[in-house]
Parts: sequence; structure tokens; C-alpha cells
Amino acid sequence: MSSAVRTAVVLLAAVSVLVGGLYLVGVVNPVPKPPVTGDVLGPENSEPVADYLARAEKSLSGPDTDRWALISLRQAQSLDDGWALTATQPSMLLSQNIFNVPIERVQTPSVRAATGNTEDSFHWSQQIAAQQVISRSDATERARQVGAVAAARLRAGCECLIGLVVRDRLSVLRQIAAEPGVRAVEALPDDAAAGLFAVVPLQPSMVTIVEPLPDDGPVPAA
Repeated sequence: MSSAVRTAVVLLAAVSVLVGGLYLVGVVNPVPKPPVTGDVLGPENSEPVADYLARAEKSLSGPDTDRWALISLRQAQSLDDGWALTATQPSMLLSQNIFNVPIERVQTPSVRAATGNTEDSFHWSQQIAAQQVISRSDATERARQVGAVAAARLRAGCECLIGLVVRDRLSVLRQIAAEPGVRAVEALPDDAAAGLFAVVPLQPSMVTIVEPLPDDGPVPAA
């Protein structure tokens, strides 16, 4: 065997060992699967409400795995009512409460406030929501007036809870969807990652199309 042939054989063997080693490293230390991003809970802009409700119901079919979900209420409720709805499910993880202060023909901001699985943290979320309303209501003088009224009503304990972000098995979410005060429950796929999905609340007053509500009414005094 000539020296040139021997050199080629040695190089080929070295490359084979290197490729085999890299394959072994990949098997032993696989690249983690990236978390799912771009998921959205809630209706799309201009989506017919009936279509969203049907889409939410369809999302509750499948294997009985843990899912992130949005609970949309038929009307704004008190925190006591919201706590009573979820406290009966010990396996449910409570993540966020969604608040909106209803004022006739006045657009008010919807805000999400973190909560935990204790009654104190659940009720404290409304005070956090009041602070968020103030911080988001400084674009115009009307917005500041609306923010002041909304924050005052939240601090006073108004019936302003319109939705909840939770995590539980599909079977439990289906039970929640059947409750009288619940309008819809929409679940994400089971590979959705915490903190990597958006939430768009369904306003109780939206009955035909998901679109901005009227904003031509007078702002009441705070």
C-alpha cells in the first residue's frame, strides 16, 4: 500500500470516529425542544363571537392532559364568586385574574393581575389591577378620568372580574365550562409554555363581533 493510500485511509478513519462521536454526544445530550410561542388565548379581532365560542368548545377535546386555559365569564362577577368557582377544584393552578370595570358607553381598560392558589392572593389581585389601570390611563385627559373612576371602583371591590387564566386537566376544564356563570373555556395545546402565550379577554358585552366597544358616553365622577 502506497503512503498516499495509507494517509487517505487514516484520514477516513479519523473522520468516521469524529462523526460517530458527535452523533453519540447528540444522543446523550439532545438539543432541548424549544418552547411553543405565538399561542393566543381569546378571540381574534373582528371574529364573530359565535365562532369563538365554538372554537373554544372544540379546544376542550383531546387527551386528558394539563392545559393552560382562559375562563370567560358571562358577566362581570365579584371575586367571591370567582373564588367559589375555582376553589372546588383543588388540582387547578390559578395564574391570572382579568378585570374590566363596566361603564355604559365608556371604554375601560381590561387588565390582568397575577394571583395564587390562596384566597388572600386571589382577592388581592383586584388591588393590583387598580394600580395597573392607573399606570395605563395617561394618554389623554379622558383616559385619565376613566382610569381614575375604574381604579376607584376596583379598590372598592366592584363586580369586575370577567375572566381567569388557569391550568388543569381537560376533564376539569370541561366541568368548569358547564358552570352556569361561565360563558366559555378555551384551552391551549398541552405543549404551550407558561408565560409564552398572549391572552385576549372576551368582554361580556361582546355578543356579535369582537370589536372595540362604544366610547361616546360621559365619564362619571370618581
